Amino acid sequence: MRPSPSLYALEALNPDGFLALRPHGGGAAAPDDFLCDYANPAAEALLGTGLVGPPLLASRPALGGMLAPWTATLVTGARTEHAFSHGEGEAARQVRARTVRLEDGRLAVWLADITEEARFVVDAEAFEERMSAYVECMPDAFLALDGGFRVRHANRAAEKLFGQSRDELLGRVPWDAYAEEPESTLRRQLQRAMSTGRTVEFEECLPTPQLHVRVTAVPASGGLLVYVADITLRRRTEDSLRRTSALFTAVLQGCTDAIFTKDLAGRYTRINPAGARLMGKTVDEVLGHTDAELWPDEARTTASHDREVLAFRHTFTYEEAQRGARSRVWLSTKGVLKDDTGTVFGLFGISRDITDRKAMEEALRRNEARMLQALSAASLTLFDLRLPEGLLHWERNAASLFGQAELPVEEALGSFLSRIHPEDRLGVAERLARCAEAPGEVVLDYRVLMTDGQVRRQALRARSRAEDGRIGRVLGVLADITHRQPGANGVIQAA
Repeated sequence: MRPSPSLYALEALNPDGFLALRPHGGGAAAPDDFLCDYANPAAEALLGTGLVGPPLLASRPALGGMLAPWTATLVTGARTEHAFSHGEGEAARQVRARTVRLEDGRLAVWLADITEEARFVVDAEAFEERMSAYVECMPDAFLALDGGFRVRHANRAAEKLFGQSRDELLGRVPWDAYAEEPESTLRRQLQRAMSTGRTVEFEECLPTPQLHVRVTAVPASGGLLVYVADITLRRRTEDSLRRTSALFTAVLQGCTDAIFTKDLAGRYTRINPAGARLMGKTVDEVLGHTDAELWPDEARTTASHDREVLAFRHTFTYEEAQRGARSRVWLSTKGVLKDDTGTVFGLFGISRDITDRKAMEEALRRNEARMLQALSAASLTLFDLRLPEGLLHWERNAASLFGQAELPVEEALGSFLSRIHPEDRLGVAERLARCAEAPGEVVLDYRVLMTDGQVRRQALRARSRAEDGRIGRVLGVLADITHRQPGANGVIQAA
């Protein structure tokens, strides 16, 4: 006989599902199924209506897995708790069943919808798995410490950094992993993070092995999360940069040439004291200013050169003039400055004051011009024969002595001999050849054939000179003596 529903009146208000079950078929100790004597509205909402009456497991195949635990509770009287799935697709639910045997031999089953709870557990497990994989793949060392600073977890990077396996690290405090002083920075900072509950970040040098590390300690429930980054290479790079910077500063300060840098707007960002002095200004008067602000008259040419360097991204050398109370001429080499990505952010320049050199070059040019004018007026030119190569070097006024519009700057000795009168040619060639035997002076008087057929007389006075123990050059003067008192025809040698 079924119990009156009033026995379960309180269960009708229960937000969790409730079933009153009795065994069906197969005997009380091993039933084949269960019949539902009562199901509250929450149970019908979970499992569907029509629970009371027909064999429950046969009408609800999704509950088939509950036969064994419900039978166990029925036989032993022990409370059981099991979960099962009900429904398909989006309607699928995860249900937890808690079962108790009543005094009359029936089963009381409370049902709770744990779909969201199960989903949260699955998501949490997946998240934990992803985080664990992330921690293992981290490039920095990671340690999870308990309240006694003992290592509870270490990733692969920590094994590599400390040179110990994970099993060797677990259960130890970090400063036991290497030779550490009692009052080390690492110990003090980790204790500070633990006691204050605040994140601390600091740098430390591990003596074994010799490593520079950046440590971040984050308080967590019951301990610390410690991230250790190896910055040894960065520190070495910084030290190298500091040494390079010191060397560059020493060169900058000691160089007598002007060394400077400019930004893309043409403002001076750096200049050495020598450069500022050569400009007639102090370093502070130059920095932050453009050439247009410092010397407007010459800025157009300088700015044009700067734009060319930035446009072509090559290093060029220019001569730049500076006018004023004391005019100057600079030989400037300029190139671009690039960052690590190759982006141009300015230019550099090295300028040398060549004012005195330019003045000397101009004086030499004037002297050379006066000498050539004097030689031309006297129908003279310079004779420079390089014997090993058999090459003659002529000055600009030499062409007129041979009745030609122009002569090459250098020509073979044979070209010169071809212009000499055939009767004099062999004697001149032999005398010049003997100049290679020993240093000395030679004086030659010979005839030349002009391009118009005229015959003119020339005199050559030269001296052979030894270089590196060998006769290398014959230097002298060549003169047109056609209008002078004629001497004997042919080649003659001065006494």
